[in-house]
Amino acid sequence: MSEAVTDVVVVGSGLLGLSTAFELLNRDLDVTIVGPRTGEHNGQASRAAGAMLTVFSEVEATHAPDRIRLEVAQRLIARTGYQAWLDRIGEASGRQVPLIPGVWVIGNGYGTDDTAHLKAIAAAAEAHGSPAEFAAPGDVAGLAPQVRASEALWLPDEASIDPGALVEALTTILSAHRRCRWFNSAATGVHEHGEHLAVQVADGSTVLAAHLVLAAGAGVTGLLDADLAQEVAAPPLRSGRGVSVVVRAPFALPAAVRSPNRGFACGSHMVPRADGRVYLGATNRLSTEPDYGRRATLDELATLMHDATAELNTTLRDAELIEVRVGHRPVTADHLPLFGRTGHPMVHLATGTYRCGVLLAPHAATIVADGITSPGSTAEHPYSPRRQVHVPALQELIATSTRGLVEMLCQPGGSLPAGSQELLERFLGAALHEIAAGSSPRAVAVRRLWERAPMAECLPLLLDAAGRIR
Repeated sequence: MSEAVTDVVVVGSGLLGLSTAFELLNRDLDVTIVGPRTGEHNGQASRAAGAMLTVFSEVEATHAPDRIRLEVAQRLIARTGYQAWLDRIGEASGRQVPLIPGVWVIGNGYGTDDTAHLKAIAAAAEAHGSPAEFAAPGDVAGLAPQVRASEALWLPDEASIDPGALVEALTTILSAHRRCRWFNSAATGVHEHGEHLAVQVADGSTVLAAHLVLAAGAGVTGLLDADLAQEVAAPPLRSGRGVSVVVRAPFALPAAVRSPNRGFACGSHMVPRADGRVYLGATNRLSTEPDYGRRATLDELATLMHDATAELNTTLRDAELIEVRVGHRPVTADHLPLFGRTGHPMVHLATGTYRCGVLLAPHAATIVADGITSPGSTAEHPYSPRRQVHVPALQELIATSTRGLVEMLCQPGGSLPAGSQELLERFLGAALHEIAAGSSPRAVAVRRLWERAPMAECLPLLLDAAGRIR
């Protein structure tokens, strides 16, 4: 098989990988992409994404002020330059990828903290000079829920986009570019080879490069051989599995509508697509060992369908199902992305974006390209893979996150008698505290699982593990 030599090899053919390749080509570098160009792209987060450019509506009332300031500032940088980036892609590809302006965030009885979340979202927008307009739920086009919405917040500076169309436009550019080579196959391993890094491709080919960009999601650092992985020293990545569908809806939807984050997920949402289609999303279940070939389960689809019809529009029960997608969102323990140079000067990361990958793609590409063309320029960036990742103590997390656990357990559409949610929160918190502090096989297994995924989204896994081990 062939051996190729290039300036930069990008492993991953999702939006982050393609965006980074596009940016590097614009800096007059030779680029080779390793990753599927055709096929189903099973498990890829980009093609399963709702693709709302949610600068502010990802804010939660329970987020620390420092986290809100950091994340909103970085998302705002990406959003500010987004249209110009799309214009560059449109000019180079001959394909215009339109933004649909605005996102509605609605609060209802399903979320006990919805009012607090909407206030926090509005405050974050206003703090950054962006409008946030409260309105009557009846003003929200396409909203006709079974569970009456109590309030609505319009964020005109947010937007949505079709990620499939964006990926196709970038694919058109990169496939035709004279300085870009694309191996339509997965990478199987990476090791050092003299002054180069060598990427092994599933078709038997080898790519030698001066720089490597890993942009293939949660499992990407597992491609590195042991010595290289030790030098790279990347923070661990886990996967948030999400199921979404595209339907032909019996109503018009001019802008995205969503609920606030709840139950360790981004809330129920519907996003307009071309030709009257509507995207519905999405579930979120943390996985320490993602199975990228596993299709959507009936439980995931039932949760998705129930919440969409109950919270967004009851006539969705008559919608025609067009497509079901499963995506695995890469996430770090501190929920911040990994962009730029690692502990190895030739290895760079573009991953860990969780639910904001489509929004952050051009920003990630710039940071990674800066790290390659101007070494050291991004070393202090808050998304640097060399940062110290803060991991909360398990006991601290149990104390602050059991409400989200109860919300997740009540899906789809579950309700508890008045006052009992707080009782269940306290009981689950106390039970997990006792289990985690013990010395039984159950306690050891729970702590081991926590060490692999020390984040709030792990609580459902801990509960499941505690119930299975005897």
